[in-house]
Amino acid sequence: MSDFDELLAEYTSKGNAEVHGALFKVVDKNGKQIYSKIAGYDSLSEDASPLKEDAVFKGASMTKLITSIALLQCIEKGLIGLDEPLDKILPELTNKEILTGESDGKLITKLSTKKVTARHLLTHTSGLGYAMMHPLLTKWAETEQGKQAASSQITAEYFNYPLIFEPGEGWLYGPSIDWAGIVVRRLNGNMSLEEYFIENIWEPLGLVAPFPTFHLSAHPEYAARLQQAGERAPDGGLKPGLLDFGDNAVDQTGGDGLCFTAADYLAVLKDIISDTPKLLKADTVDQMFAPQLAEDSPPISMMRELNLGMGLLGGRDLDKHMNHGLAGAIAGGVPENYQPKKVLGWAGATNPVWFASRVAGVAGLFATQIAPFADSAVINLVQAWKKDFWGNYYECGEW
Repeated sequence: MSDFDELLAEYTSKGNAEVHGALFKVVDKNGKQIYSKIAGYDSLSEDASPLKEDAVFKGASMTKLITSIALLQCIEKGLIGLDEPLDKILPELTNKEILTGESDGKLITKLSTKKVTARHLLTHTSGLGYAMMHPLLTKWAETEQGKQAASSQITAEYFNYPLIFEPGEGWLYGPSIDWAGIVVRRLNGNMSLEEYFIENIWEPLGLVAPFPTFHLSAHPEYAARLQQAGERAPDGGLKPGLLDFGDNAVDQTGGDGLCFTAADYLAVLKDIISDTPKLLKADTVDQMFAPQLAEDSPPISMMRELNLGMGLLGGRDLDKHMNHGLAGAIAGGVPENYQPKKVLGWAGATNPVWFASRVAGVAGLFATQIAPFADSAVINLVQAWKKDFWGNYYECGEW
């Protein structure tokens, strides 16, 4: 038994689990599965069943990869340009207020003079941020306007936030990809995002129903296979938890709403590392993996300073070479787990993780359902998985 297998057995032991169930997969560019491990259980209950290959996961921000591909498809079709202003498609983001400070308990604002583009949305340089990602947005969320937005289940209302900076002049993690999903819908006759994904993502990859969904309760055959969530308790153990994703009956959020199986998601990962991708042209996929933020620019400085989720995406320490592509973060080389350079990836608030390397010709998926995001036990397990794979299954190049 390898060191990783021993750690995995220890972490997923029933009744004393650090991570109650986890799945690990790696595929190569020819679609062959070259690494597979699954351990633990589908819940924290006493009668929990072993986690199965066809388990369903709430993907949270893992949704962003699929929505980014959908927007890039619209660009390939000539429906919009990558750097074309989106003011006619997203009038809600035109002449937005920018939060610049606070005085006497009141927020100070100015009007934006720049227009948001698809590139801004795909790279989180639009000026939009999640409320918890910036103190001024946290303050705005407490206003009547903020509370009204938070009460809506309509994506364009819920995420109708003010900006933190002019589009293109910074980097902040937030609802940019949720707005990208709105663009996809509006460019395609206001069809639902789920319908668009079925016709343009899942069916072209050969998937059949039940398809990944934004409305889990409407698909009982899918919901029955959902891994139940665990939440880190004050004593360090796990307790049953609820993850508020994947079941909006009113609208669909392109940034965090999708539920899927490992096989569903791996179908996409296989495609983006293939020499002959089906979803996008090879040149477009190359752009996905290309750094989009200029060195010594405010956006790259802000992204690296935030260092969001790098314990899951790269290594434990600040990645001074991290950048952003058109569909995720690009991690630098990581000596501690042997991960090479130019690896694209992202994670979700429920703690699943994906990575893809066109250089190595491999892509991987880790899936579980645990809160909070970047839980230390999950990070330990992900780091050990990457070390096990990169160190033993692939002879990596320079870090």
